[in-house]
Amino acid sequence: MKTALVTGSNRGIGKGFVEYLIDQNIMVFAGARNPKSFDKKLASHLKVQVIPLDVSSDDLIKKAVDLVKEKTDHLNFLINNGGLNKDSATNGKKEKVSNLDSLNREMLLKMFDVNAVGPMIMVKEFSDLLKKEISFVINISSCRASYNDEYGNSSGNYGYRASKAALNMMTFCSLHDLPKNVKVFAVHPGGVKTDMNPGGTDDPYEQAKKMIDITKNWKEEFNGKFLRYNGVFYP
Repeated sequence: MKTALVTGSNRGIGKGFVEYLIDQNIMVFAGARNPKSFDKKLASHLKVQVIPLDVSSDDLIKKAVDLVKEKTDHLNFLINNGGLNKDSATNGKKEKVSNLDSLNREMLLKMFDVNAVGPMIMVKEFSDLLKKEISFVINISSCRASYNDEYGNSSGNYGYRASKAALNMMTFCSLHDLPKNVKVFAVHPGGVKTDMNPGGTDDPYEQAKKMIDITKNWKEEFNGKFLRYNGVFYP
């Protein structure tokens, strides 16, 4: 049976991935910082195992590896979805990571830790499980990481934009170390309606499907690149 691990899976895009993947008969390890808040009906599904996971904690990542290895010897998908935006990283004091005259070092570093460093540590620690067969690392990025973002910004949005750009570069850099059977890409998921993006219009389940479709229609030129959810290169 194919398997997947999804970080930040208790809501939004992460939950959409869990729901879509189990519909595809894929066993899902649903990583959540607070497993008690996970949808109880979804958690009871035979193909879902909720595991405590915070990508900013090396201890929790290592414990998650052990939990997954108790159930399987491989992962077909590692989906690094968990992240912070300007509001969730600052308890609403978004100017601390968005406006030059208010920038806060600690909050900026927190965003880089969760949005860029954490996903790469996940790849590092789960690498043994990605070596068994063809597998995909999907790093959820954002249009905000591009110099050619087609949406307007009301501020510099330094922390979010720069940390997601860092994730894109780390995705590219990982080509030097990942085995040939592991394919990796960063992806803009669209304007998904989530708690972090209440103004979004796209359905999490449908966008998750589109991003998994990229792996079903894989082209080698995608490897290490930054794509839109529809498989088009993002500049």
